[in-house]
Amino acid sequence: MSLFSWIGDLFAPVADLVDNVHTSTEEKGILRNKLAEIEAKVATRTLELQSQIIEANSKVAMSEQQYGNTLSRSWRPICSIGSFIALTLMGLGIIPWNQVLAYIYGSFIGVHMGGRTWEKKK
Repeated sequence: MSLFSWIGDLFAPVADLVDNVHTSTEEKGILRNKLAEIEAKVATRTLELQSQIIEANSKVAMSEQQYGNTLSRSWRPICSIGSFIALTLMGLGIIPWNQVLAYIYGSFIGVHMGGRTWEKKK
C-alpha cells in the first residue's frame, strides 16, 4: 500500500461527508423543480376535490328542495320565528317571564342561526 493511497483512504470519509452535506447549485435547482412539480400536482388535486365537494353539496341542496313537504323543509325557520315571538312577548311583559323557556328559546335560535351559517359556508 502506497503512502498516497493510505492518505486518500484516511481522508475519504471526510470527503464523502462534505459531499453529502454540501448541495451544489445544480442539485438545488433540480430539487426546486421537483418540489414545484409536486406543489402543482397537489394544488391541482386540491382544486379537483374542492369542485367535487361543491358539486356534491349542490346536489344535496337540490334534493332537499325537491323532496318532502313544505313543513319538513321549513320546520327550523318556523320554530325560530315562534321562539323569537315568544321571547319578544316575554320581554315586553305580555306573557309572564319564564327563565327556563327563555333559555330554551334563545338556545334554539342560536343553534338554528349557527347551523344555517355553517350549512351555507360549506
